[in-house]
Amino acid sequence: MKLVLFDLDHTLLDADRNHLWIEYLMAAGLAGPDAMQRQIADHARYLAGQLDIVGYIEFQLSLLAGVSVSEWRARREEYLASCVAPRISAAARQAVETHRGAGDCLLVISATHSFLAEGVGGLLGLDVLAAAPEVRDDAFTGRVAGDICYAERKMLCLRAWLESAGRGFGDFSATVFYSDSINDLPLLESVDQPVAVNPDPRLAAVAAERGWPRFEWRAAA
Repeated sequence: MKLVLFDLDHTLLDADRNHLWIEYLMAAGLAGPDAMQRQIADHARYLAGQLDIVGYIEFQLSLLAGVSVSEWRARREEYLASCVAPRISAAARQAVETHRGAGDCLLVISATHSFLAEGVGGLLGLDVLAAAPEVRDDAFTGRVAGDICYAERKMLCLRAWLESAGRGFGDFSATVFYSDSINDLPLLESVDQPVAVNPDPRLAAVAAERGWPRFEWRAAA
């Protein structure tokens, strides 16, 4: 049995779920164009490896603050069905089912908060490891409550997750990680089988230099 890890945005999902979420909120009159401008600027910083990940997640969570979690869950279901499900490619679904059929242990490991990540993972029947948002009195506070699985911290979060389940890397025949981002290079270099999916230019160059497999998992237009 292998331990198979998937990044979420631009990997399993042929899009960025936070970008899609802000588009959804804007269409519903729940966010303005300034939120999208911030999202675009933060994404550029992410691609450059200069993102303040705590500030980014707290910005995303600030969009949820002050509304009951139950109300957001109802909206999340609508968002997942209308905005997210069509952006999961057939190739991504097939990869998940192939590993599932082989009896592998599957996990999504994501740098941003778990409220949206768990929703997307649920569409594929996958467990998700991501930072938990803080909740008080059935409402999001806009702050982060859990560890952030970003860059070199993804391995630390993964080790903690395995330990909490009473497992270790030695329990698996191999470790596999699918990702699109150069920010995931520390974890890609730590697994037995790194795989570049829809890679950004810098990761594409590393994958080509090192002979890593590369796939394009694109949703139908």
